Amino acid sequence: MKRRPFGKTGLSVGEIGFGAWAIGGAPVLTTPEGIRKPVGFGPTDDNESLAALARFVELGGNLIDTADVYGAGHSEELIGRFLKGRRRTDVVLCTKLGNLPKTDQGGGGQDYSPAYARRAIEASLKRLGTDYVDLYQMHNPAPRWRRSEEVWEGLRQLKKAGKIRHFGVSIGPPEEGFEALALGAEALQVRYNILDQRPRALFWLAARQGVAILTRVPLSSGLLSGKWDAAKKFPEGDHRKGGYAGEKLAEALARVEKLKFLTEGTGRTMLQAALQFALADPAISVTIPGAKRPSQVEENVAAAEAPPLTAAETARIEELWEKEFRPAMGK
Repeated sequence: MKRRPFGKTGLSVGEIGFGAWAIGGAPVLTTPEGIRKPVGFGPTDDNESLAALARFVELGGNLIDTADVYGAGHSEELIGRFLKGRRRTDVVLCTKLGNLPKTDQGGGGQDYSPAYARRAIEASLKRLGTDYVDLYQMHNPAPRWRRSEEVWEGLRQLKKAGKIRHFGVSIGPPEEGFEALALGAEALQVRYNILDQRPRALFWLAARQGVAILTRVPLSSGLLSGKWDAAKKFPEGDHRKGGYAGEKLAEALARVEKLKFLTEGTGRTMLQAALQFALADPAISVTIPGAKRPSQVEENVAAAEAPPLTAAETARIEELWEKEFRPAMGK
């Protein structure tokens, strides 16, 4: 797998990473209103998840991205099992903090305070079976946390103590990224794909500052895999079930239909085109599609060798974004 510099950290990462939310499993929580809400990607098999991680490394991948809340810690625990007996330096390990665990008994909210961060990193390190993580990320922090000098100083202290090598922020809207760059983030994780190109405005500034960019949801939660149709069903415990129901699914498929020019006569699948787009900007260090099975890993990694997008295709994607996809997001 081709490697790219991870900002100015000195790390080198495979351009296709492993998004480890899905392997955390499919917990379903009950809200105070009595609504059962899935917070995963459906059922998983731990042995299959471990095999997927192994296949990823076999194929040259090295960056694994997780979070302490994925599967209420189960994603980190699985990665810890996978790392046991392996050279720690073979993997660039990224995790996140700040979103408090939710249960049917309550909880939730956010905490990025230095005291909480010290407890959170120790818990993550224990689950991961390591004594440091390469990148520790604030997990979609609210403004009061993101703008707190005390929070940033807490991360610097964890770095000084050797618990983390670098720190950054997983953001929502691009405006959050501009703030994080100004406050000293060493990496930004952004939602970026053909159907959501908003973060592109960040890339030039991040590259100029030597800040690593990780792009998440490059397949738009599976929509850009090219495998969905009107009969698509989601299993219990899959958080996409409500977001792509009925008319919403039809509208989403109609947007993908407009991208068929990326596959017709090009030698690419839709998944390959989507991942090629997610890697096209040289400011991007890595894109992190999710995977639960070895076959998904193989498909993701192979996409990096597909024919790259042409200038004409890129121009057409940008036109669709400005005229159709961006306006659709404002509905």
